[in-house]
Amino acid sequence: MSGDLPIIEQLYDCQDHAERADWLLRVPQSLLLREEMSIRLALRSAGFMAGIDYLDCELSALRSVRGEAGGWRDGVSRAVEDVRQHMRRIVKGGGL
Repeated sequence: MSGDLPIIEQLYDCQDHAERADWLLRVPQSLLLREEMSIRLALRSAGFMAGIDYLDCELSALRSVRGEAGGWRDGVSRAVEDVRQHMRRIVKGGGL
């Protein structure tokens, strides 16, 4: 046990990048914000650079200024959807 939260331990316990991608897609976004450095360390130690790219994109979106209607601006929405789609392909075994 590393002293991390149990949900972060689950990330460390993932056996492959597909499991890591699935974990990233399912955890609350608030956890991504709160535990950014622990998640980043786990992904880096596993060599899952696509996961780090995903984390960076999600966090950038969460920290971005929103449009008039309160939603993400078009470029942000497209970037997030693209990176999520990439994670879904990895989950399905589509590789990096």
